[in-house]
Amino acid sequence: MNKSRFLKLLAYLFVPVIFSVIGYIILYIALGPYIEMASNAAAVLGADAPIQSNQEIRESIFDPNAVTEHPVTIHEDDKEEKPYIHIEEVEFPLSGSHYAQLECERIGLDVPVYWNDNADILRVGIGQYLGSFLPGFGRMIVLSGHNNSFFLPLKDIAVKDTVKISTNYCNYEYEITEVKVQNEKELRKYILDNLLNEEEVLVMYTCWPFEFSAGRKTDRLVAIGKRTVGYDVKWRDFDEGE
Repeated sequence: MNKSRFLKLLAYLFVPVIFSVIGYIILYIALGPYIEMASNAAAVLGADAPIQSNQEIRESIFDPNAVTEHPVTIHEDDKEEKPYIHIEEVEFPLSGSHYAQLECERIGLDVPVYWNDNADILRVGIGQYLGSFLPGFGRMIVLSGHNNSFFLPLKDIAVKDTVKISTNYCNYEYEITEVKVQNEKELRKYILDNLLNEEEVLVMYTCWPFEFSAGRKTDRLVAIGKRTVGYDVKWRDFDEGE
């Protein structure tokens, strides 16, 4: 086979492949928003289906009437004259447990909060980053959710909004102090840099923009709030009586 025939054969074989690849790329760009919409819709519609993974969604430990019907004991700190809850009165959630309810009446937000934030959990509610803290512990609380389902109302969040987190041991309120769009890498750095600060800060975030777009979203809508209502959770003092 001479060189000319060989080159023609290569062209015959590979040119259609090259044009096919280019065609698929153009088609993906054109249909990207619709593909994303379909996949997101499938995830939402499948939220009530059995979870098929190693990470199971556990039975809820949250009781909306716990605080009123079975209130915990509020203790007084003689040193600071500040009431608090003993840590042994807090039922700590296991991964996959619905342990709290998140509300913001103005924007119509009323969603379950789960301990952990893996993909299975985000199908059924709001997830809490395991490196963050429970309400009342005086540290950062980090919550995330999908922007086309449970955190869709977050698009209307505004400064001075009141967000409530109800738990079995106390009901907490946070006033939103900042709403911003931030790159996911910048948000991750902000969380890691401030996670152990001695201030109870609520951080809620979801993908941005809310509109469908081709490709992976790397920006996040972030709402930050500071606690205004609720008791601290503390260790029992050694010199305190039973």
